[in-house]
Amino acid sequence: MSDELPAFDAPINTALSRFYAKPTEIIHAEPLAAGLTNRCWRITDSQGGQSVWRPNSQAVRAFDIDRAREASAQSLAANHGLAPQPIASLAEGLLVPWVSGQPLDQRDDDPTAILIDLLVRIHQLPVELETASVDAQCQHYEQQLSAANVHRLADIKAWAIAQRPATEGDIPVVCHMDLGAYNVVMTPHRGAVVLDWEYARTADAHLDIALFCRANALQPDAVIETYCAQQQIKATEAVRRRVLAWLPFADYLALCWYEVGAKLYRLPAYKEAANQLFEQLAAQRRG
Repeated sequence: MSDELPAFDAPINTALSRFYAKPTEIIHAEPLAAGLTNRCWRITDSQGGQSVWRPNSQAVRAFDIDRAREASAQSLAANHGLAPQPIASLAEGLLVPWVSGQPLDQRDDDPTAILIDLLVRIHQLPVELETASVDAQCQHYEQQLSAANVHRLADIKAWAIAQRPATEGDIPVVCHMDLGAYNVVMTPHRGAVVLDWEYARTADAHLDIALFCRANALQPDAVIETYCAQQQIKATEAVRRRVLAWLPFADYLALCWYEVGAKLYRLPAYKEAANQLFEQLAAQRRG
């Protein structure tokens, strides 16, 4: 993917020039090492500013990412102090400001309180983001797998779907869908800033809580208790049941994501993670 930035330097330069209202060009670019699907570029421009180029790429297509929806989500979050406003949403990708600070997952103190507060704030955003089906996302992943692999996963998928809560109890909110400590930066002047809105959408709050627990390796009960207290939700047990019911599907979605990553990048870590989730779900299904 090292050839992606040179191909797009002209539209990026144009976008930066509009942003600064003066002629601007890229003077340095380096690929970001962090991130599993990002494969993004850190850019330094001739005005001394820094930004991140998030291209439309093979990985974006493989993981069913919509950069336009991502831009809308980040812009909505920026309006409420959770993220920086995107610089430009282009046909070739998304240009966003670089956020300087300390990644939350690299701090010594427990990040749980900060993370739950961010989760609550995101769920309190105006529901102005499109609803994107997680079932369609899952099917998109499966379509890229071999027939043998899909057959291998069929029983686990059916079981995971059967565990899901009834849609009548859904609470549609803006969901980040990947709110891990690795996607939060603590800044000196703005506090916590949330990155990587590429999977964000309107969806059931309980699914996002389930994904949040998995992303941060947190026990659901403690998260739910704090979340409900901050949201002033009295029916804590009802929330707990729905979150727990979503967990198998959340794990299955992650399994498929890792399978796609294993096929795309040929890295052992992806396949190892997929196999671990498969064994975990198979054991849960057996009871």
